[in-house]
Amino acid sequence: MSRNIEKGYSSFSHILGSVPIPALIFGLVAAECGKARAAGNPQRNPTMDQAAPRPTGKTTPGANVKAADRKTLPEEINVTGQSHKRELIKVPQSISSYSGAELKQLNVARTTDLLGMTPGLYMTTSSLSPTQESTQLVIRGVGTNAQLEAATGTYVDGVYMPSLNFDVGFMDPQRVDIYKGPQNTQFARNAEAGVVSIVTTPPSEKRIRRAEVGYDSFNTFRTQLYFSGKIARNLYGSILADYSRSDGYINNKGKSKFPFTDPYFPGENLVAEYGNHINLNRYTGVEQKGGFRTVLRYTPTDNLDIRLIGDYHRDNGNQNGAGPLNSCHCYTVNGDLAYQSNSVDYGAAIVASYTLPYMKLSSITSWREANSDIPLDFVGDARLQNNLQDIYSEQQSKMQEFRIESNGSRRFTWNVGFSAYKDREYTNRFYVLSDLDSPDGTLHSLYSGIWNSQVVSLRRTGYAGYGEVGYAITPRLHLDAGLRYVWEDVSAAGLERYVIPANNVLTSPLSSLGSWASFNTDVPSSHSWGKALPSATLRYDIRRGTSVYLRYAQGYKSGSYQKAPVVPTDVSPVAPEETSTYEMGIKSQVNKRLRLELAGYDIDLKNQQVQSTVVRDGITSNAITNAGASRITGFEASVAWRPIHQFEITANAAYTPSKFLDYVIHPGVGKAPVVRTGSSLPSTPDWTASVRGDYTVPIGPKKSLVFQANFRWVDSTYVGTNATSADPILNIPSWNQLDLKVMYRGEYWSASLYGNNVLNRYIILSKFNTFFAQPAGSYIHDVVAPPANVGFDVTANF
Repeated sequence: MSRNIEKGYSSFSHILGSVPIPALIFGLVAAECGKARAAGNPQRNPTMDQAAPRPTGKTTPGANVKAADRKTLPEEINVTGQSHKRELIKVPQSISSYSGAELKQLNVARTTDLLGMTPGLYMTTSSLSPTQESTQLVIRGVGTNAQLEAATGTYVDGVYMPSLNFDVGFMDPQRVDIYKGPQNTQFARNAEAGVVSIVTTPPSEKRIRRAEVGYDSFNTFRTQLYFSGKIARNLYGSILADYSRSDGYINNKGKSKFPFTDPYFPGENLVAEYGNHINLNRYTGVEQKGGFRTVLRYTPTDNLDIRLIGDYHRDNGNQNGAGPLNSCHCYTVNGDLAYQSNSVDYGAAIVASYTLPYMKLSSITSWREANSDIPLDFVGDARLQNNLQDIYSEQQSKMQEFRIESNGSRRFTWNVGFSAYKDREYTNRFYVLSDLDSPDGTLHSLYSGIWNSQVVSLRRTGYAGYGEVGYAITPRLHLDAGLRYVWEDVSAAGLERYVIPANNVLTSPLSSLGSWASFNTDVPSSHSWGKALPSATLRYDIRRGTSVYLRYAQGYKSGSYQKAPVVPTDVSPVAPEETSTYEMGIKSQVNKRLRLELAGYDIDLKNQQVQSTVVRDGITSNAITNAGASRITGFEASVAWRPIHQFEITANAAYTPSKFLDYVIHPGVGKAPVVRTGSSLPSTPDWTASVRGDYTVPIGPKKSLVFQANFRWVDSTYVGTNATSADPILNIPSWNQLDLKVMYRGEYWSASLYGNNVLNRYIILSKFNTFFAQPAGSYIHDVVAPPANVGFDVTANF
């Protein structure tokens, strides 16, 4: 391993001390503390500590309804995008929003649990690995390439989360908002597909002490503790800790083997020599997850709010390996290997805001670190022995954001912001494939006996300036215009080392030394990109509670580098991806019982980043290329209806047809181009739909029973490109899921009994092809959702 790549990746202990703390914060603290002392620091009104929407000077839908009638309204929803809090019904774009209570009632623990329930939301996995570290979100067909930077940004209280292990789970959110389409002026990092914004409740005067336990069919035990309240004068704190252990719903019949050897290289410890990051822990068959999140909040005056946030999460277990073979249609992995995966995510942030009579100043300083080590049986067939793949990844992100925005209700509004960030990423894809010949010995693989290490180091430095102005042309007609300029510089170092020994196909060894200078000399490269991204919205309020809007926004995902280089020329940049999104919609609080939303959209993609297989120097490998043009045109609709006070129905549907307008793959020298023009986009179901019913039965003062049924349906889609015989089109069938739940809610405790996937559908979310097994066989693995299961949970406030 070269020093250029390894330098700086062995220790993280020095990083926390290098996190920049804005001098602005200290200046504001000193100034406000001086004001507080001069005024005698009178006792604050506890209600000032609650996060409440700013006055808008506009009538809230339903505000004049009698108190007795307000209960019949669907839940009033406000969304928070960074520091903005506006009525969802007035936001001129499509947003799916879930309250914390709603997420708990739906048994949603992470974003991917919302598949099928959220219009236009799906997931994709990398063709390098099917596991958690290679999963990303797709919104309306944008973001289908899971190898490079995520197209969907994830934020927790305004803090950006790196894509590695982004879906570690919700830590008691106040709400989760999923913004559809490019977000140019509301968040620190550019988000081409959209944003998942997780908002938690800051600690305040209110004392909270809560404990929760749960258990389900997979011998899964969960527990969570939460404490929040006042520590001292103007000082508040909270801590939430959770832990779970489970046997999981995948039965991995493999065994850990130590030491791991390749019979073609007797006596040589290839793992120690070339996969030195790999930790082949003995597989215990138990999955364990745990973590904590703590917040310290200081409010010396009503104008100044400072929060220090820290969190840590760990996930150890099988992570379902490569998943069961598609031919099995089961939940069993019949490979010969089983190794424990390890994922860690942690970080710290300072979030500060200072409110003046006519403006608000905000600052977010954050540092995030994540690493993941995922070994798996590459083939998943016990007849083929000692075929190990491991992807070790590290990501780090340091970021500083400043924002100034108008405050109060005026005809003219504005906000401007600036962010700067430094990212670091390191990936080592290591594999030893000892036996890939067909079990009957009639077909032989070129790759039997190969060991390989593909190493990529990336460093990204970025700056962004953005702003938006809004003007009420008339009391009913509103115009907003925004602009974002982003500039990024990416430096990369790549290296591949492999040897294919003499086997049943080769008469002499084949080595990467034919292309690379040595086994230890990486190839460097760097490139810079910049782009100005405009956006504009026009909203017309037809009447109180009903508005129509037209929105235009350009999206952008910066360029990057291949994650699996084979030859030195692979260490070359991949062009940025650009989108132009048009959205038109209507939102209406029709009456006290009915809310409707409808949005239609047209998305043009240019230079879409796509993954395929190619053949270089006779070696089949993964590659990232750019499709010239693609298009997605569709609509989504949602309804919330409460026919009677006790019963509410919510339903939604989305139609997302997609097409490559210009996409030709060149698989390699001497191979015919593969034309994909006219094909739909991968990991993009045409249709999704869901319907949910909630019936509440009061059983006493502050006590009730809630009965819930939740059904969702997702259309078929596919992965793969047909670029080579090793990369076939893999169809993912449509699926549906029915969940049932009954919940008791009391003043001091609550309990629920639930059944998920009660119809016991075999749900395939994605697929993974171990293409190196060609031509001896095609081993296709299913990435599956859990089968039918039942469980319960109990929550107590004390």
